[in-house]
Amino acid sequence: MLIVGFDRFLMGFSLAVHIGIVMIGIALPLIIVLSEFLGIKKNDEDYLALAKRLTKILVVFFAIGTASGTVVAMELLLLWPKFMALIGQVSILPLYLEVFAFFTEAIFLAIYVYSWDKFTNKYVHLLSGVLVCIGAALSAVLITMLNAFMNNPTGFDISAYLKSGIITGINPVAVLTSPPAQIEIIHVLVTTYFAGAFVFAGYMAYMLIKSNQDEKRYYKKGIKIAFSIAFIATLLSVYTGILTISSLEHTQPEKYAAIEADLYPHSHAAEIIGGIFFSRAYHYFISIPNLQSILEFGNASGIVPGLSQYPQSTWPPLFIHLMFDTLVGLGFLFAFFVIVILLLYLLKKDPFQNRLILKSFILAAVLSVFMLEDGWAMAEIGRQPWIIYNVMLVSQAANTSTSLIPITVIFAAFYLTILPLTVIFLRGIFRDKPISSEVSY
Repeated sequence: MLIVGFDRFLMGFSLAVHIGIVMIGIALPLIIVLSEFLGIKKNDEDYLALAKRLTKILVVFFAIGTASGTVVAMELLLLWPKFMALIGQVSILPLYLEVFAFFTEAIFLAIYVYSWDKFTNKYVHLLSGVLVCIGAALSAVLITMLNAFMNNPTGFDISAYLKSGIITGINPVAVLTSPPAQIEIIHVLVTTYFAGAFVFAGYMAYMLIKSNQDEKRYYKKGIKIAFSIAFIATLLSVYTGILTISSLEHTQPEKYAAIEADLYPHSHAAEIIGGIFFSRAYHYFISIPNLQSILEFGNASGIVPGLSQYPQSTWPPLFIHLMFDTLVGLGFLFAFFVIVILLLYLLKKDPFQNRLILKSFILAAVLSVFMLEDGWAMAEIGRQPWIIYNVMLVSQAANTSTSLIPITVIFAAFYLTILPLTVIFLRGIFRDKPISSEVSY
């Protein structure tokens, strides 16, 4: 069990870092494309300079993301061989298709980088950037399909597999059309754009605070683009988050019950905020009567599932309830924040001249990444002890050989060094190249 715990930790750590890298790789192309589009439409070199500068960052993160994705794939093969054996027979199709999405992104990124000012029609160059956006988003969609399969397995005869261990009735296309996967895919995409947009809004806010007066117009245009994406993504994240939690009542009731702190099935279920579980009960919480049932069923008489309906050995860790509360609380805080910014616009007040708001964007950048990681961790921990829900336990899938420890230590060292080196490298690129060298003031 010690080796299984080590495998879990290493996989979780690697994915946490990888998600942060991928977040930049998915959100940044959209910001770049919007910047170039506005630059072409308005004949504004600030926007074009922004697109060119951010493209350098994208190239770096694309390379790092490729290396990181390769390491994650190796970890899956080495640490979870039985899991990958089943995936290889039943739901490998998204991984094959993801290769085409990756090459789409890689090819058109190369075209985008090396074809500035090469086309008479500038929108042709912009089109290559759009295809980079599509390739990056499609990669996320296909990988999320595999995660959705882990949450809601389909495409083979599960009952026969549980009885005999033999995989039969295989339908490899089913993983692409699973209805529960659709809401998960949408939620993953909008939350990724949400976090990525806030990261770059935070960066632009930081530069607005420290830059000279001439450079402020450049960064102000950048933060407006990032905020526009963040505003839409924040509202969609709240909406799709509600739909995602609601769907768990049917697809993963144990996870739903643990998230909502429901020990027993009951109607008129209250929404529980906070609380610590001990002595077979939750203590120190705030209760909002009937709200959970109303949100889930539209009326207070709906009966929510309870953990008592299931063997305690299959209960997920109950602390995911606090992770969920944190996520919801921050989600509504972000919604309030973006609405305040919008109201300031409507009142003809420029929020990006307010130092307090700019500092709030820097904090929001950090919290948005925390929220993205918290949401993924809650979803994955909430499926425990299953690696494939109701089909394969994590302990059954793990490689328990101690001979892998030296290799996995190398993997961990890779992730511990890659991010700080990336930051140092990017600072080196831009340190001696001020905005004034790219834009005429």
